[in-house]
Amino acid sequence: MALSESELKDIESLLNRAPSTVETHIFDTMWSEHCSYKSSKSVLKQLPTKGQEVALGVGEDSGIIRLAMHNGEQYCLAVSHESHNHPSQILPIEGAATGVGGVVRDVYCMGADVIGVLDSLHFGVSDSDNSLVDEIAEKVVLGVSGYGNPLGVPVLGGETLYHPSYNDNCLVNVAALGLVKESDIIHSYVPKDAQEVPYDVILIGKSTDATGFSGASFSSASLDSEDEMANLGAVQVHDPFMKRVIVTAIKRLFEYVKENQVPIGFKDLGAGGISCAASELAVSGGFGVTINLDQVNVAIENLDPEVIACSETQERFCLVAPRSHSEAICKIFNDDYELPKMYPNAGASIIGEIIQEKTFIMSYEGKEVCHLPVTAITTDVKADRSTEKRDIHRDIHVTPQLTQSLSSVCVEVIENKNNASKRGIYRFYDNAVRGDTVLYPGEADAVIVAPIEGNHTGVAVSIDSNTYGFEDPYLSGAEAVAESVRNIIAVGARPIAITDCLNYGSPENPSVFFDFQEGVRGISEAANALSFISNEPIPIISGNVSFYNESKQGRSVVPSPVILCVGKMEDYRHLVRMQIREPNIQLLLIGERIGGFAGTQIAPYLEGDLGGAPGINLAEQAQQNQAVYHLISQQLIHACHDISMGGVWQALVEMALGEKGPSLVGLDITAPETTSVASFLFAENGGYILAVNTQNLDPVTQYLASQNIHYHNIGQSTSLSDIKIHHQDKEQAAISLSSLMAAWSTYCHK
Repeated sequence: MALSESELKDIESLLNRAPSTVETHIFDTMWSEHCSYKSSKSVLKQLPTKGQEVALGVGEDSGIIRLAMHNGEQYCLAVSHESHNHPSQILPIEGAATGVGGVVRDVYCMGADVIGVLDSLHFGVSDSDNSLVDEIAEKVVLGVSGYGNPLGVPVLGGETLYHPSYNDNCLVNVAALGLVKESDIIHSYVPKDAQEVPYDVILIGKSTDATGFSGASFSSASLDSEDEMANLGAVQVHDPFMKRVIVTAIKRLFEYVKENQVPIGFKDLGAGGISCAASELAVSGGFGVTINLDQVNVAIENLDPEVIACSETQERFCLVAPRSHSEAICKIFNDDYELPKMYPNAGASIIGEIIQEKTFIMSYEGKEVCHLPVTAITTDVKADRSTEKRDIHRDIHVTPQLTQSLSSVCVEVIENKNNASKRGIYRFYDNAVRGDTVLYPGEADAVIVAPIEGNHTGVAVSIDSNTYGFEDPYLSGAEAVAESVRNIIAVGARPIAITDCLNYGSPENPSVFFDFQEGVRGISEAANALSFISNEPIPIISGNVSFYNESKQGRSVVPSPVILCVGKMEDYRHLVRMQIREPNIQLLLIGERIGGFAGTQIAPYLEGDLGGAPGINLAEQAQQNQAVYHLISQQLIHACHDISMGGVWQALVEMALGEKGPSLVGLDITAPETTSVASFLFAENGGYILAVNTQNLDPVTQYLASQNIHYHNIGQSTSLSDIKIHHQDKEQAAISLSSLMAAWSTYCHK
């Protein structure tokens, strides 16, 4: 259990008695970091969560942002963002798959239809001491694809990062998006109607077993390899084929409650299982609940009551509905869609009722095994954490030198796992299963779907993080937001919402908690600075905190805030890709290249003072973002790519090579005389490269000048098969596209 001695004493003081075994397990789950946010809640309050386009903010299973009006209906996007790190380290396939299963349930239970999933995968660097790192990475990818593909949900995009700090604890962050009419939103609480008419609690889905028991507390402590069997038991088991049938039945349920105007509450069963879902549904509506554990459909006989109450068996939902409709609702799942025939004892069963008294009661074999004030288990638990500040080196005015020739560095850095093509990963995913995808992974900085039938509104989405956290935890948070926003703008969309997943080590470590605080500060400031709505931030509508990502020796992962940005495109037919498709296209660099090379991809190839991590100027980026968005909306841009990890060089290579089909052009590039070649090519501070047709060059440069945007014309595309780099009237390197393609594709076959 994750409960501390002091928390056990607090529970006894709260109840004026010792808790029962079932109650102890419920508290262990509900007071864990995973469920209570006891260390992070006070820090998270600084994040901006409100905005005029927010239909439903933080607080329920998914946040919801308004997207577009169509045929008199307001369409919205429901977004959920979660982590499944510990389970994926222990059982990579099951852990990653159930991570996907969890976020799609969060979206479905809001009344939405899932339109896509994204993943952010963080793996270690294999060596003789970490032979399992590559196997874990391979199986995590199989887990994501093995759930999304059979469920019929496209994996729209993602990212994959590699760092030695992930050797003992990989990170698997997953997000899901769903489409819902605002009038059809379902809430995760008991409706007020329960004050007047009896309401039943209905458990829907797979029959309950012991898988995932203590999963929430398992995710709220450091991994302990010596407790292998307990770790394995805490990981859930997925069943996407059954989920697909359940989802179809749920859609029929939504039709039924809409046709009959039945007020319901609906919630995913994730961490804490029945005890968590039932108590949160009740307390959020101002009610209590009684649960008869004997009525729970179980997969095996003689399960202990605490297991039935707290198991995290997958593919389950909890519904509260008027008793007068309970039989008809159960019939949908049990008879119409025949869930009991798919899995032993699966289906829908009435397991309890909503009561006016604000208590949480469970019985088993005719005896009361839990009787608690419902607010006691859902109370605002707080853990006081101390911080230990550290000096952050932020010098960006440095000019380190390359340790080898420019040509060799240019090829080698592209071969680095962080920079090489990720086609070898996303080829496992079905990106188009719904038929809504219009811009695919690898074609641009973000993916675009058109989910509203008969409407040209596009949804752009990108998920991003970085490995700057050890050097500057504030920058890590701010740049994750900034990059995700740039990726949305680079395809021609306007950012409308953000979600976050914050991955750190133990909050009990003062230096780790300082990093967490700094990361949240960076996210908050970036969300406020980069909005397109005056005096309003980009709202953060959903998120998750994952602590204790460290080895049993206490080695924390690099602070890893992961940001998903959702953008709106008025007409997806005007989208912009990254690949340059013709010769004689002019290339404009937006944003001055400045130093700060600590934590960058080029750092291993440099000597001298690296300075701090890459600098960030949020005010300048806000101006650049607005300008680039305007130029794309005016259809003046041939291709666009943001500058982030790998710098200008990475962006140029991807614009030349393209991820879909053969290379079409070479490039002739000239670095500005005022900067070094290394800084020009490899500095990772934010910016853009715009590819502009010659006839559009004057209006584009005139507009940039009018907006005081720093830009350079750095060259053009050619009909040759290489990339040439010039500086101060001398050719510094000429690198063949074939050698770059070979380096970039190193991992595509693995």
